[in-house]
Amino acid sequence: MVIAVPLLAIVAVVIAWSLDGVQNDRVAHNVALAGKPVGGMDRQQLTAVAAQVAAEYAAAPVRVEAPGGGFVTNSEAIGLAVQVEPTVTDTLALETAGSIVDRIWGWAKSFFTARAAPVRISVDRNLVYRVVAEGDPGPRTPPIEPSLKSAKGGLEAVPGKVGSGIDPAQVLERLPEAAERGLPITVEADRGEVAPRFSVHDGRNLARQGEEITALPLEVKAGDQVSTVPAETLRTWMRSEATEDGLVLKVDHDAATAAVRKLLDQPNPPPKDAAYNVVDGAVTITPGEPGLGCCGEEAGGILEAGLLTSPVRPVELPVVPIPPKVTAEQLSTSGIKEQVATFTTNHAAGQPRVTNIHLIADLIRGQVLKPGDTFSVNQFVGERTREKGFVVDGVIQDGKFDESVGGGISQFATTLFNAAFFAGLEFPEYQSHSLYISRYPYGREATLSYPKPDLQIRNQSPHPILIWPTYTRSSITVSLYSTKWVEVAQTGQSETQRGPCKLVRTERTVTYLEDSTTKVDRVNALYRPEEGVNCI
Repeated sequence: MVIAVPLLAIVAVVIAWSLDGVQNDRVAHNVALAGKPVGGMDRQQLTAVAAQVAAEYAAAPVRVEAPGGGFVTNSEAIGLAVQVEPTVTDTLALETAGSIVDRIWGWAKSFFTARAAPVRISVDRNLVYRVVAEGDPGPRTPPIEPSLKSAKGGLEAVPGKVGSGIDPAQVLERLPEAAERGLPITVEADRGEVAPRFSVHDGRNLARQGEEITALPLEVKAGDQVSTVPAETLRTWMRSEATEDGLVLKVDHDAATAAVRKLLDQPNPPPKDAAYNVVDGAVTITPGEPGLGCCGEEAGGILEAGLLTSPVRPVELPVVPIPPKVTAEQLSTSGIKEQVATFTTNHAAGQPRVTNIHLIADLIRGQVLKPGDTFSVNQFVGERTREKGFVVDGVIQDGKFDESVGGGISQFATTLFNAAFFAGLEFPEYQSHSLYISRYPYGREATLSYPKPDLQIRNQSPHPILIWPTYTRSSITVSLYSTKWVEVAQTGQSETQRGPCKLVRTERTVTYLEDSTTKVDRVNALYRPEEGVNCI
C-alpha cells in the first residue's frame, strides 16, 4: 500500500504530461525567447515573436569583455543575424528533445522555473576576425600566417607564428551562448595566445599550387621587347595572403615589376636627356624627350593575372613614358650661364690630323664637370682606334717624330689645357710635348697618348663647367662655360737648364672674385733640344 501511493503519483504525472506536455505544435510552458514569453504559442505566433527578436538583434550592440579592456561593436559589423526558422523549430521541440525522463522532468520544472528558448544565430567568421583584430585595445601582437619561400628548386611553406590578445576563435565559440542570454549581447573572452587562422598544412597546399604555376618559364613582352623570366625567378615572386576566402597565392607586385624592368631594359625610343647647346656664344638648353619602355605600376597586377588566372602567353605589358634623367629645369638652375674661358690654336687645313682633332672635339663636346669632378681625356675617349674613326698622322714618340693612329689630337689637348689654365682649373695630370712645336704657346701646352700620358683637369670651383669645343678647317677652339668666379693671368715665366734639356716654368695668378684674394701656381714643360736627345 505504501509503495502504491508514489506509483500512483508517477502515473498521474505521466498522464498529465501526456495530455499537456506532448504538444509539437505549441511551445512548452514558461518558455522565453530572448526575454520574451512565448510559452503556449503556436508556430505562427512564435514566428512573429522570432521575427521581432531578429529585428532587435540586427542593430544590437555587441560587447566583448576581456582582462585589461575589451571593446564594443554591433551585430551588423560581425554579420550576426537571428535565423528565424531554426529558432522557431528548436523552440517548439523543447519538449520532444532528450530521454522521456528528461522531457517529463523539464515539463514539470516549467511550472516553477522559466526556461530560455534557443536563439539560433549565424555569424560571419571573417568579419569577427577582422573586428576583433581592429577593436582589441591591446596589448596585442597579431599572429603571423603561413608564408612561402623559394628553396631547393621549389617552394616551401613557412609555418605561421602565434600572436597574443583577444582570440577571435574564442569569441566565435562563445557568441551563440551570449546571444541566447538576450540583449545586450555580451561575450566574455580571455586574453592570451591568438593562433594563426591557417595551418602549415594550408601553407603546404599553397606551395604545391605555386610550384605547379611556376614550373615553366614565363615569356613577357613590352612593345617590341620580348624576354623570358626563369622559373627560379618566378618562384621568388610567390607570396601567401590571408583573405576572407582563405589562404591564397599572390604575386609580389614590386618584385615582379622590378624583375621585368631589368629584363626589358631597352626603351624604344630611349629617353633623351635635356642638354646644353651654345649658339653664338650664348648657352641654351635643348629640352629632354621621354622614351617608351617597360613598365607602369600596373605591371605587377598584369603579371599576377598572367600567372595565376590567365593561360595567355606571352604576358603583354603596356609600355609607358620613360622620363629623361636630366630635365631642362635641372640644367637651367645649374649655374652654367656664361663663358669663363676660351682658347684657340691653329693648324693647316686638309691634313689627316684634322680628322682626329674634329673627332675628339665632337666626342667631348657637352661634357660637364661638376664641382669636385676630375675629367680624364683618356678615360673618357679611350684608346684611339680605326674602329672609332681615328686615322694615322704624325706623333712624337720617345722624343722622335713618328706616325700613329690618332696623331694630331695633342693639338686638342693643348687647346683644352689652355682653356682650363685661364679658367683657374687644376691639373692632376698633364705632360708637355718633349719637343717644342711653334704653333703651341711656349711652356703652356700638353700632349696625349694612350694609356699615358693623360690630360686631366679638375673643377675645384663651386659651379659646374661645360666643355664646348668648336672648330674650323684650320683651327680648334675650346670654350668653357660656367659662372665666372676667378680672373686668371699668366704673370711670369722662367727657364732652367736640365742637362741638355730646358725646364720652362709658367706662372699663373688666380684672383678670386668673391674676396679679391690671389693664389699663384705654376705649370711646367720640359723640352729636348732636338730629336733623340735624352734629358738627364
